[in-house]
Amino acid sequence: MNNNRFPSKEAVNALRERFPIGARVELVQMNDPHTTLMPGDQGSVQSIDDTGTVFCDWDNGSGLGVVYGEDAIKRIPKVSAKVVEEIMALRKLPDCPNMFDARAVQRLAFEHDFYHLVTFIESDAKAYARFILTGDAK
Repeated sequence: MNNNRFPSKEAVNALRERFPIGARVELVQMNDPHTTLMPGDQGSVQSIDDTGTVFCDWDNGSGLGVVYGEDAIKRIPKVSAKVVEEIMALRKLPDCPNMFDARAVQRLAFEHDFYHLVTFIESDAKAYARFILTGDAK
C-alpha cells in the first residue's frame, strides 16, 4: 500500500459493514515484525477508524489494529462448526430439553463437556436463539 493514500470513504464504510463492532475475527496476516499476534489469533472488533484500521480486543490481550491494505483478518461465523456439532450431538440425547430453553441446554451441555456450546450461549444468547430458529450461523 502506498503510505500517502488512505482508503476511500466508501471502502471504510464497506469495512464497517463487513466487520461490525463486536464481530469475531481471526488474524490471517500481520506485517508488524514486533507483534506477538500470530495467524489464527482471534479477537473482537472494537472500532474502525477513518483510515480503515480495524482495532480489535484480541483474546491474548493485545489491542493492536489491523492496518488496511497491509494486514488481513477474516470474520468468524458467530456459530462455529464446533458449536453446531455440539448442538446436534446434544439434540440426540434422550434427556434433551426444549432447545429454546437456553439455560437447560447450557446445563446439559456442561454435563456432557460441550464447552463450546456452553460458552457460546453465555456470550451470545441472541445468536444462539437465531440459529435454533433459522439455522443462520452468521
